[in-house]
Amino acid sequence: MKVIAISTRGEEYRSDAGINKRRLYTNGYFSEIAAEVGFILFPVCSEIGIEKIASMCCGLIIAGRDRDIHPRYYGEEPKKGLIYQEDNYEDSLDFKLIEEFSKRNKPIFGICSGLQSINVYFGGTLIQHIDNHTDKMKLMRHGIVVKSGSFIHKICGNRANVNSIHHQGIKEIAKGFNITAVADDGTIEAIEKGNLIGVQWHPEVDMDIKMFEQFISLCE
Repeated sequence: MKVIAISTRGEEYRSDAGINKRRLYTNGYFSEIAAEVGFILFPVCSEIGIEKIASMCCGLIIAGRDRDIHPRYYGEEPKKGLIYQEDNYEDSLDFKLIEEFSKRNKPIFGICSGLQSINVYFGGTLIQHIDNHTDKMKLMRHGIVVKSGSFIHKICGNRANVNSIHHQGIKEIAKGFNITAVADDGTIEAIEKGNLIGVQWHPEVDMDIKMFEQFISLCE
């Protein structure tokens, strides 16, 4: 059975004793996906030992997250009205994971902000805010057009209807990557470069088993 690393996510909270703490977690959707498809999830909680983890795992999932990538990583200042966390461990964790897995030529699947992490790591930039792509009160959906012959096309065909839970997106695509899906409003929804795959939506929320089966098939 294949072992797939996944980036953990964090949330800050205050204990009953009034101590500030950080809780690390993996979204439960991924556990359900792993059980259904048949692979082992290996949550990565810190940068310690990532080289060994990358050597022993077959592939990597960069999961979505609540906190945005700090714009300093792509040479911009924060836009007015947007708040970024200066010590966001998720930024450095994502980039270190991408570095170690990509230099070993192991498949990486970036989901939502995971796509954005891949794009920024390889030199791309982000749109810091997009209107009408997320709503905290309901799950939004929109159409996408998919490039023929792509990884995404094998699952979705020429068009698909996907969920939308993000307020940022790709502005300039990283060198060497191809845009393989675009929303009806022009937002980039998927990018690919060999076995590096990124999607802007959340296939785990829709329990898109075929999407994950297709990714696991790359992880030899």
